Amino acid sequence: MIQNADLSILHAIQGAASPALDTFMVSFTTLGEFGALWAIVGAIMIAFNKHRTFGIAIFVAIALAFVIGDIGLKNVIERPRPFLVDPVLTTSLISLPDSFSCPSGHSSTSFAAATVICLAPLAHRWLKPIAMATAAAIAFSRLYLAVHNPTDVVLGALLGIACGCIAVCIVNIIESRRKGRQA
Repeated sequence: MIQNADLSILHAIQGAASPALDTFMVSFTTLGEFGALWAIVGAIMIAFNKHRTFGIAIFVAIALAFVIGDIGLKNVIERPRPFLVDPVLTTSLISLPDSFSCPSGHSSTSFAAATVICLAPLAHRWLKPIAMATAAAIAFSRLYLAVHNPTDVVLGALLGIACGCIAVCIVNIIESRRKGRQA
């Protein structure tokens, strides 16, 4: 039942495909590869010492999402990619992934990093909705390209949000202990 609903949603999304959207979605998927965009954001935050802790938290969040999602859950759930279940959904726009589908790694790492950014005390608060919108666009690109089911993306996003919160807690605890030892 869930698989049928997922496939129906993917077919509906495919009905809206266009060359312009193809380019846009491939670009967003590429930004999400291996958490690259978010690693760059984390490195920038580390470079500006004021947000160093949150930059480190981005790396911790990405690592947690990868270990729990890509190494752990994907190999426990073993859900096939949608294009393997319904070959009509196969795309030639990107190289097709050969790992399992659930949860979406692009979604988990993107929402992990975006959550950390949302929890950071940024002077430019407008960066927070941009981070979440970027994470959502990366996640949606995985649906548009039919390499993930909607439920894979939702589980990935929820996992990412949890990993982002956990990472901020871990890094804050370590930072407060470090400051306590210096005092």
